[in-house]
Amino acid sequence: MNLQQLRYVVALADARSFTRAAEAMFVVQSALSQQVRRLEEELGVRLFERTTRNVSLTPAGESLLPLVHQVVAGVDRLEFDAQALRGTVAGRLTVGMMEIPSESLDVAALMSTFHLRFPDVSVTLRSGGSDTLVRAAAERKVDVAVVGANVSRASDQLTFRHLFSESLIAVLPDGHPLTRFSSVSVAELAELPFIDFPPGYGLRHETDRGFAGVSRRVAFEVTRVDEVIHFVRKNLGVALLPESVARTRAEADPTLALRPVAGADMHRQVHLVTTRPQLRSVACQAFIRCLDDHLGDPH
Repeated sequence: MNLQQLRYVVALADARSFTRAAEAMFVVQSALSQQVRRLEEELGVRLFERTTRNVSLTPAGESLLPLVHQVVAGVDRLEFDAQALRGTVAGRLTVGMMEIPSESLDVAALMSTFHLRFPDVSVTLRSGGSDTLVRAAAERKVDVAVVGANVSRASDQLTFRHLFSESLIAVLPDGHPLTRFSSVSVAELAELPFIDFPPGYGLRHETDRGFAGVSRRVAFEVTRVDEVIHFVRKNLGVALLPESVARTRAEADPTLALRPVAGADMHRQVHLVTTRPQLRSVACQAFIRCLDDHLGDPH
């Protein structure tokens, strides 16, 4: 019995497919299948039922899998702690990041802290919409991603954890008729042309949810907060943005006006998505701990 065999069991239990498990572990299918079978022979029990269509855990497999998880997680923790003590956490890390202004999460400060702690880890940042980044995490194209909350969670190989949330606030051009009021309603906003992010972006999920059952017209779709602000400033429409972001921009720009949305619970929620703990690299674990420290999260 060896650790790699246990990792293969975990991957196969998650994927329920030799092909997908082999892809996740970056090995050929025959090698993974052979190692799992050798482990079963050594244990004297079948862990998986194999058919032409799928793979499923046997009762023995269901019983032993939690222990396998503990062993793999324990070894990973030992490896991480030992490398951290030696100061030798190294490797490559790919981080997916939806557009998130520094008012909400200061990515540059986070990366600076991470680099100071783990200078031997090379980091690649990938940007994109939340849906795209979740797919990338499922396909192991990114190690970890920061995404919006209302995204598909279909993959059983991923974990999602809430990081933070904040209210959305309406951003209008100063002098707009609605600025006469202390707040605006969803119905009033729905009558105006909207500037929003494209479908698949986390913030678009949130605004679509807020307008569920109410027809609105998205006149412009853009991919950056600065573009949203610029379009509002040019009186091309209205927008909803996280309050911290909107207030920072409005404080420096008197042509913008902000109003809360009355009678609606609109929030931008931000989640961390990663593979399951047993599939994470040491560098990925190090980044998650650094992110938690940055946010003051006790995890």
